[in-house]
Amino acid sequence: VSYPSIVGEMLASGFSIIGFSWICSPACTELEVVVMDWLAKFLNLPQHFLHESEGTGGGVIQGSASEAVLVAVLAAREQAVRSQQSKRPELSESEIRGKLIAYSSDQSNSCIEKAGVLAAMPVKLLPAGEDLVLRGDALEQAIERDIAAGLIPVICIATLGTTGTCAYDDIESLATVCERHGVWLHVDAAYGGAAFALEECAELRRGLDRVDSINFNLHKFMLVNFDCAAMWLRDANKVIDSFNVDRIYLKHKHEGQTQIPDFRHWQIPLGRRFRALKVWITFRTLGAEGLRAHIRKHIQLAAQFEQLVKSDERFEMVAPRALGLVCFRAKGDNEITSQLLQRL
Repeated sequence: VSYPSIVGEMLASGFSIIGFSWICSPACTELEVVVMDWLAKFLNLPQHFLHESEGTGGGVIQGSASEAVLVAVLAAREQAVRSQQSKRPELSESEIRGKLIAYSSDQSNSCIEKAGVLAAMPVKLLPAGEDLVLRGDALEQAIERDIAAGLIPVICIATLGTTGTCAYDDIESLATVCERHGVWLHVDAAYGGAAFALEECAELRRGLDRVDSINFNLHKFMLVNFDCAAMWLRDANKVIDSFNVDRIYLKHKHEGQTQIPDFRHWQIPLGRRFRALKVWITFRTLGAEGLRAHIRKHIQLAAQFEQLVKSDERFEMVAPRALGLVCFRAKGDNEITSQLLQRL
């Protein structure tokens, strides 16, 4: 965490905003629109994820990656149900919902499996390759088997920076399969997404122009305190249509105007905190180059630690170093590594 972020958190707490709609606090909504576009540009994301673009895309600050993944899963589910109702009118809504299936890697974060539980839609965890990367061929085989069994594929949640080893799934091959079968592709880049800001890591952004949604946690690598998870949508209307519940007390005369979103339609809860303020102050104080320097410093520290591990014959690497993550173990029985972990 950084001092600017703490100042922003204190100010937001003092203002005590519950900004579920624009009219509750125009600054709460409009500053979030600004900083989400700043952040998208900082990470070199495709233009269609920006609020300022001519399309229907945009970004929103969620509490955590778990919330962002759940939003994507629920929106994809509702879009699939509506699509199937028009294509297969002989099926009841309950029959359609009983056939829905989602996919992810067996290396993915636990929140993805939990999202499937909350959405009442099974998430099939597909085996990653020996390098712990999920590729399109594994997804293609699973989808073809499930379609043959009468199931309806809905969404694939890929990971850029897995929890265990910071492995990066092959987004391009996964996108090809998802496009062929009309499956929503979400990317969980909660930790690894920080590298998008670095030109030396530009390879990691391959295929992002073909995904439907993506999330990245600022509280992991961006010196912003928890909770602050950025989420971008290629077509925000798909989420808004899925979550929209209108009551008379929620209406105001500025509803539906361009660049004035009501973020209550983009999230699970109704109310929301003024998280954009701490992001804005952090950016304004440290600057884009200051944040890039911070990310590079962590990568350099990991490289230094990796060399120490490799130069010590008592230890061995168990996965390639990735960003700030070094996976190593003590040679010999696993109990030695367990004891070391407890002592650390």
